[in-house]
Amino acid sequence: MSNERQRDADTERALKELFAQAKPRLDPPAADADEIRRAVHAEWDAVTGRRVWRMRAGVAAAASVVLAATIFWGVGPKPNASPAVVAHVERVLTSGDTVAAGVAVGDVLLAGTTLSTAARPIALRLATGGSLRLGPMSEIVLTGTDAAELLAGALYFDSEDRRAGSEFVVTTAVGTIRDVGTQFIVRIDDGLQRLDVGVRDGRIALMTSDTSDAAGAGERLVATQDATPIRREAIATFGADWDWAERLAPPFEINGRTLDQFLAWFATQTGRTVVFADPTVELEVQRTILSGSIDLEPLQKLSAVLATTSFHATLESDGRVVISRR
Repeated sequence: MSNERQRDADTERALKELFAQAKPRLDPPAADADEIRRAVHAEWDAVTGRRVWRMRAGVAAAASVVLAATIFWGVGPKPNASPAVVAHVERVLTSGDTVAAGVAVGDVLLAGTTLSTAARPIALRLATGGSLRLGPMSEIVLTGTDAAELLAGALYFDSEDRRAGSEFVVTTAVGTIRDVGTQFIVRIDDGLQRLDVGVRDGRIALMTSDTSDAAGAGERLVATQDATPIRREAIATFGADWDWAERLAPPFEINGRTLDQFLAWFATQTGRTVVFADPTVELEVQRTILSGSIDLEPLQKLSAVLATTSFHATLESDGRVVISRR
């Protein structure tokens, strides 16, 4: 043990003598020092930059995992989550004690609800605005607050009171219809092989698995399952094609409203155009205040309301309704 200590002491003494004889190294030329400094800084930036990128990549990867988990959770079953309120029943056409679809006016409908009308059409007021009406012998699924699937029969949609920019989507076995602020009617028939979309006002877009097209007021698009091109036809904005939907028009309270406000409602619900026999008639109509309460289908209500005034209406074959004095 004493020999090892002696060797360590000798080694330490030799090193001290060596260091005592050593002289400082000469500084490199200034240009070389600058170049070395730039090289060191570049290497440092490269190393730390990669570290920062890896850190950010790690954060992005973690964020993507969180997003994926959020999406998965969003579409998956949620414990104790309640379905969204989609609509409430606004009108039901009944016959005696028979009620369409087993629902009553005021009933609240949730997402996922399936409605079948048999021979009794119904009208819904959507929670996000708009009137959705289901024709006789029809069936739909309320798939969401702004969407429905038409399984059979016909539906009518009116975008009244909806917020700007929102759209309503109708899916069928043949194609998908998107409204662009409009009134339209959709029929699916021939064993779900034929889709017919008629536009009363505004525009719609129709997409099938093979193609797409758009239509405006007074146009009809017909698509089939056999991949033939979408056919475009003219359609009247009033009359037989729309009769059942007009019967489901939302109530309009006339008490305290002007006659021209009522006539505007009538035109919207029937697709007809109201005109006046002369400018003085129009001015008088704007000043006429209505009273009372009348709840009838639009055409019947027109006659009943005008009967309480000094005006009458003439229905022309071209869809015009001429208002004149008695």
